[in-house]
Amino acid sequence: MSTNKLVTEKIKLWGIVQGVGFRPFVAKIADRLGMKGEVLNIGGLVEITVTDEPRQIDAFVRTIEEEKPAPAEIVHIKRSRQPVQEFSGFTILDSGYGDDEAAMIPADLAICPQCQKELRDPDNPRYRHPFISCMICGPRYTIIDRIPYDRDNTTMIDFPMCDFCEGEYTNLHDRRYHAQTISCHNCGPVLSMSVEEGAALLKAGEVIAFKSMGGYNLLCDPLNDRAVEKLREIKKREQKPFAVMFRDLQQIREFCYVSETEERLLSSSARPILLLEHRPSDSKEINRSRFIGSFLPSMGAQYLLLDQISPLIVTSANLSEMPIIKDDEEMEAMMRRQPLIKGSISNKRRIQVRVDDSVARVIDGQPQMIRRSKGYAPVPLYVNTDFDGQILAVGGQLKNSFALTKGPFVYMSQYFGDMDSVENQRIYEEQIDRMGGLFRIQPQLAVCDLHPLYYTTAYGEKTGLPLLRVQHHHAHVASVMAEHDLKGPVIGVSFDGTGYGTDGAIWGGEFLLCEGGEFERIDHLRYVKMLGGDSSMKEGWKSAVSYLVAWENGYADEKEGLAVDLSEIMEFAGTQKERSWQGEELARKAISAGINTIQSSSMGRLFDGVAALLGIKDRNDYEGQCAIMLEDAAADPAPGRAGKLARDFHHRIAKLILNTCEEIRKERGVSQVALTGGVFQNKILMEESLELLRKHGFSPYYNISVSPNDGGIALGQAYIALKKKEAGYGD
Repeated sequence: MSTNKLVTEKIKLWGIVQGVGFRPFVAKIADRLGMKGEVLNIGGLVEITVTDEPRQIDAFVRTIEEEKPAPAEIVHIKRSRQPVQEFSGFTILDSGYGDDEAAMIPADLAICPQCQKELRDPDNPRYRHPFISCMICGPRYTIIDRIPYDRDNTTMIDFPMCDFCEGEYTNLHDRRYHAQTISCHNCGPVLSMSVEEGAALLKAGEVIAFKSMGGYNLLCDPLNDRAVEKLREIKKREQKPFAVMFRDLQQIREFCYVSETEERLLSSSARPILLLEHRPSDSKEINRSRFIGSFLPSMGAQYLLLDQISPLIVTSANLSEMPIIKDDEEMEAMMRRQPLIKGSISNKRRIQVRVDDSVARVIDGQPQMIRRSKGYAPVPLYVNTDFDGQILAVGGQLKNSFALTKGPFVYMSQYFGDMDSVENQRIYEEQIDRMGGLFRIQPQLAVCDLHPLYYTTAYGEKTGLPLLRVQHHHAHVASVMAEHDLKGPVIGVSFDGTGYGTDGAIWGGEFLLCEGGEFERIDHLRYVKMLGGDSSMKEGWKSAVSYLVAWENGYADEKEGLAVDLSEIMEFAGTQKERSWQGEELARKAISAGINTIQSSSMGRLFDGVAALLGIKDRNDYEGQCAIMLEDAAADPAPGRAGKLARDFHHRIAKLILNTCEEIRKERGVSQVALTGGVFQNKILMEESLELLRKHGFSPYYNISVSPNDGGIALGQAYIALKKKEAGYGD
């Protein structure tokens, strides 16, 4: 090779390129192609320097893109010529700490198929090692202390490698070459209780604790009613269904209907809890709802336990709506308070960040996030923007997650839940500081909700940053626009339970026209005088009484806003002589007198009210229960009168969406539609609305990577701020 043809290039790669075996992968490609140079992690990116002929470097980069490890994602590549350097071979250098444009940290990765095979191979040195992992699997975000992602920067620093593991770690041709979580029976964490002991307790109908990647879980046998009762007593969770972990896909198929798309999602490295329609079952717990949260193990220790007993209820170790426990001392304290927890399968690997399991479903044939957390956070989303500043979007009050932006990258946090508790608020503030430090983000602007009483609004004010206040339902629509990079005006259909409106009313049944960072309210569900206070969110019968009073006072004949024909439902409700809502008379008087009431266009409250009027459910014992049971009734293959009316109600709402969008298209010429908000977690409503809109020439979009509920609000807030900054906001 003639030396005058040689050039040296520096190649920078942004994306999920740390913690996924990327540097060893690059070294192997270089070895295969006879390339000379070096590779290192610097900050949160990978930097490669190579010397060769230009066409060979082109082939090298192309091969990296085409053959990258399964969990890796390359978001951006930047190549630049350098003065020619000579290299004797190709080397992996120690990581650097340079200030980079957009650091990225990998999410936690479930155990890969090869490690699963080794886990069960008696001839393998890691046979039955509970913490088996390799370059492309194992904990990442939950154990990282700082970037770059190296063992010394994670909680694995507490477990020095033995000679055997170090030999694999330094062997270029080994699949654990530079695998930061590498360990074995000799040097890795050990379980505090054997899986056999834990399984014996579970088989005896007891509840035990289990330390997972992102925090402690509580486990019990879902087929043992007494065991489930104990768990509900511990959690103070009377009715909300629990998620169930199965040992493999075959067992999931025995309990649930599973499509190919759902199987792929269940088996993905994120291992989300997936909402699946279950088959007929004798289990009281599995029959609690039409859908069951189903998932597969994500670590070797879980597989070993489920080899002994499966399926298992696996739920976060906490009281309902409190943060998941991550520290050993916290779990020990809970066990002292809760003697019904009879044992704990723990270990000494510290959890740096508490992260709940993600929840997803397949809707319209596409995976959709319901709760974006473990396996996804803090992987950034890419937003098409020219603004290169840094923004903090604080999110909403319920199902909270926040977002930090750096140029076009939006770093979504894990799920925090509702922000009413002081403990959740403390963890939330800690994580904002932590993520800002990890990604070297110093926000110049904060974005919050319009609601003056939200904790997150107060936090935004407390930052001292310039503060942009964004309307709740506008943020919902903007989250869809961000995900799909929608250009031009969009009809935003935003249906949920509550959101502070620009007129001081409670919105929730909104048709908005959105473009860039701006919106116009085009139409909305007709206002109803709704009983206020937190209790009205839980007590569906109060929504029912509000609609009964409105109906009696001419709701159907009013001109402003969109009305749903409830005549058959009201007629049915009038025939239910056995109906008895304690407090109905007092509620009617309060509504008539305007005491503790507020004008509301909430679609979520309408769903609750209809569930109560049809005698299906009149109180939310957990969030969304009335609406969930209304959907279940609508899906009943052999419905009674209430079920038929429930199905008809869903159809009427879908027709309302179509008709209103047609009116807006007629006036404004807009055919793009974004469907978003918690109400669109209703599978029947979403899929029927999509079918009708497509049939009539619309292009409907919906959330995929973030939740349509308030967990996606922060993305919408960030998008609106980015678009406003592009337009000169604050200049």
